[in-house]
Amino acid sequence: MIAFDVAGTVLNDDGLVILAFKKAFEATQPDLWPTHGAEWTQYAIDTMGQSKIHVFTELLGNADKAYQANVAFEESYLSEIAEVGAVPIAGAEDVFKYLRTKGIAIALTTGFSPSTLDTLLIELGWKDLIDISVTPAEAGRGRPHPDMLNKAAKTIGVTTPANVIVLGDTAADMQAAVAFGAGQVIGVLTGTHDEHTLHAAGATSIVNSVADLKTLI
Repeated sequence: MIAFDVAGTVLNDDGLVILAFKKAFEATQPDLWPTHGAEWTQYAIDTMGQSKIHVFTELLGNADKAYQANVAFEESYLSEIAEVGAVPIAGAEDVFKYLRTKGIAIALTTGFSPSTLDTLLIELGWKDLIDISVTPAEAGRGRPHPDMLNKAAKTIGVTTPANVIVLGDTAADMQAAVAFGAGQVIGVLTGTHDEHTLHAAGATSIVNSVADLKTLI
């Protein structure tokens, strides 16, 4: 099985996630945003890849406020996607089709909610290209915990973590893969974090993009 992160790994981000964070905070925390905006934005960048509701909870310290902010985030993100369209990273679909021919299962893991991920998959036309998608809400915990990878592997029937490759663009992706025991932990440079950050978080390889995955199989 190969498990892919979504935004920044197989889906072009172009800053849409951070923009949606900012809009969510502006909408739900208008009094605090002017003084905390820079700090919160940096925290969102540093923790990219983690469950979005978890990030809001850590910052706001209140479950109800976090829920409201997360709803605003998801709405803002989908609004931006509706405007500019969901654009896959170049080569992502070719990689999926290649893995299909090799009998390798394809899993997508994300920090988004199930409804947002489902909307993205429909927009991209990927429903029939992948084997499973997993969100923190479905797995129990988001990254850096390995819960989503555990659920994907169990559902697919993969019993040996060493037979799994994980791709992602954030430190949280790498940390989850290491905690899971993945055979290869591959960082891509099409998203949030740089080569140094990805290596420090446990990446065994760094590639420019998902399109380079074939060279590592």
